[in-house]
Amino acid sequence: MHFSLLFFLAWFFGGLINNLTGFGAALVAIPLMASSVPLDTAIPASTLIVLTINIQMGWKYRRHIHLERMGYLLVGGIAGTVVGILLHQVADNNALKLSMGLFIATYAIYSFWTQNHLPSPLRRRWGIGAGFASTALGAIFGFNGPPLALYVSKAGWVQEEAKGLLGACFIMTGSMIFIGQLLAGIHNTQTLTGYLMGCPGALLGGTLGLFLSRFLSRKTYHKAVLALVFGSGMYIVLSSL
Repeated sequence: MHFSLLFFLAWFFGGLINNLTGFGAALVAIPLMASSVPLDTAIPASTLIVLTINIQMGWKYRRHIHLERMGYLLVGGIAGTVVGILLHQVADNNALKLSMGLFIATYAIYSFWTQNHLPSPLRRRWGIGAGFASTALGAIFGFNGPPLALYVSKAGWVQEEAKGLLGACFIMTGSMIFIGQLLAGIHNTQTLTGYLMGCPGALLGGTLGLFLSRFLSRKTYHKAVLALVFGSGMYIVLSSL
């Protein structure tokens, strides 16, 4: 398959899933490209593409965004960006991926089995940890959705509020990651070319995802989110072995 067509199709499906559930674009697109596209091109390009799709989603649900909920996420996100960039350069990525993947998959299973007996909504200060884990994961591996999705799934918000906050958070954290990557000299003409090839597919798939999401009940939406969180955790685990 031609390089540009592969980028387009991978990000079409990534955009579809992202705007259907609120996150997951890179988790879908990067594995589809991994065998044919170098990761040092795919991962930085994904930062820009995911940022663009989440601007699309954030704009759609802009009336449901409560900016006061984002303060703790911002604090954690700044620290996570710095740590993620440093770990990307010096740490054993496989060990990091294995531990993060196991935590995400295990917590998704726990959340699924306890969703009918939900505890009190998480306090806002938990956003520090969610923001930190999100930007650190995004800087290291190119996807930052699972920690924020877990945080939002336990906050007790309706689908529109959850997606609005996820969109706003991903715009914020994605911008931090992109700036950090620029300062580290990670972006080049190849990553820009990947962005230009993948972005139209992502936006088209994202538009379809926004339309289909109208037909999801709240219960089905939460199950879909947890299933995708579990799948992302297992993908991270398997990719580390």
